[in-house]
Amino acid sequence: MFFFDIDNPKPEEIKKWMKINNLNIEKASEILGLSKRQFSRFLSGETYAKRVHSLAMQMVWLISENKREFDNKLVKKKAKKISIPIK
Repeated sequence: MFFFDIDNPKPEEIKKWMKINNLNIEKASEILGLSKRQFSRFLSGETYAKRVHSLAMQMVWLISENKREFDNKLVKKKAKKISIPIK
């Protein structure tokens, strides 16, 4: 999820980022270290997110994508079970 203009992400792009990462306003603002009010301003277009905010959002997306890939590999790869007979 990369923003078209890294210096000025649009509210629609931020909403899409939230949907992709399964975040609500409270979780998203907490992850980014912003107040809910400030994050709501980004979503409404009242104020614009800065470059540092869009970079942080992209980092959150990259981390969640890598986690999904890692989890999928774990599911596909089944661990071998070793049984040791006890006498």
